[in-house]
Amino acid sequence: MFEEVAWKQKRPLTDLLNAQFTIVSPKLAKHYGLPPTAQSTTRYDLSKNSSRGGLLTHGSVLTIGGDEASMVARGLFVLHDLLRGTVNAPPPCVDTNPPPTKVGLTQRGIAAQRIANMNCGVCHARFEPLAFGLEKFDGIGAFHDRDHHGNALRDDGEVLFPGTAKPVKFQTSAELMDLLAGSDRVRESLTWKVTQFSLGRPLTASDAPSVTTIHKVAQAGGGTYSSLITAVVLSDLVLRTKPSQ
Repeated sequence: MFEEVAWKQKRPLTDLLNAQFTIVSPKLAKHYGLPPTAQSTTRYDLSKNSSRGGLLTHGSVLTIGGDEASMVARGLFVLHDLLRGTVNAPPPCVDTNPPPTKVGLTQRGIAAQRIANMNCGVCHARFEPLAFGLEKFDGIGAFHDRDHHGNALRDDGEVLFPGTAKPVKFQTSAELMDLLAGSDRVRESLTWKVTQFSLGRPLTASDAPSVTTIHKVAQAGGGTYSSLITAVVLSDLVLRTKPSQ
């Protein structure tokens, strides 16, 4: 999928988050609820499938939430890796084992209880709602309208992008993917991630001006993978770095 988006179609990297196709094997297609159309791994059009589209709806990413599809793990992934946000670690006395769902209580309901708790809500309100749009996907990425207890699941919610004052509402997981794909914050995060990986070291505050320049150059080139890598290679972070002795 990356090869198709980044190399063949030369699309912006953020299109990985809402691309209306996927490339899967017959077994994975069945797991995704797609009628297998070939005997081998092939491309599937998702333009008429409102529940799939983009990397966040891939089972390989959704398993971040563990067997119980934890809102905590999934929300932290979106906050840290897509929005480059930070949140304090829980106090050492807090039991971080996810409580199980039951009849009348979904993972979203459990998250809502944490958010409403005056001791937990200050932090949890910043990241758990980021996973609300993924509640209909279970721990291994299969899509359901109801969980194994029969509880109805939802995929509406809102996103508060770091640095903004008001959250943006979405009604479906597809709308969430579009919001993330269209976010300047996500574009900047991808620039930081790729630059850091290219340099092979963590970025520091002193690197920020150069990364900002890299980002502007890459976006002027369409925000593609090749434009970003070119901007990194031609940046001061590479051209003015002294080789180690």
